[in-house]
Amino acid sequence: MKIRGTDFVLYHVSDLSRAVKFYRDVLGLKQEILSEEYQWAEFNCGNLTLALKGGAKAGEIPAGARLALAVGDITAAHAELQAKGVSMAAPPQSHGNCQHLEVSDPDGHVVILHRRDDGTCGQQPGRTRTPRAKS
Repeated sequence: MKIRGTDFVLYHVSDLSRAVKFYRDVLGLKQEILSEEYQWAEFNCGNLTLALKGGAKAGEIPAGARLALAVGDITAAHAELQAKGVSMAAPPQSHGNCQHLEVSDPDGHVVILHRRDDGTCGQQPGRTRTPRAKS
């Protein structure tokens, strides 16, 4: 498995609308995606994307962010990491325009391994972003 770059950093938030207003209107980040249906928003931070996932219960928001690393093949990455005995936090999943799986580091921090269907990673100049399709 080869890491191709960083796709996004993820924060779980209790109120997506309130968080979007903060990052867009207060900090001035360019909003690229907003999906109320999926409780998902993405912001262009220049060299990476900040993703927000709404719906977290205020007292249950996991500490810290989640780093999403781009890989070329989710199935191969999953097999390789299983063979190495890595703890899986979530199995491979497909979201219509991307796939991901989640692993835990030795301290329990979640790392997302991610692959976009269009083959890109990170911020791409001129790339049009669309909300996830239902899986």
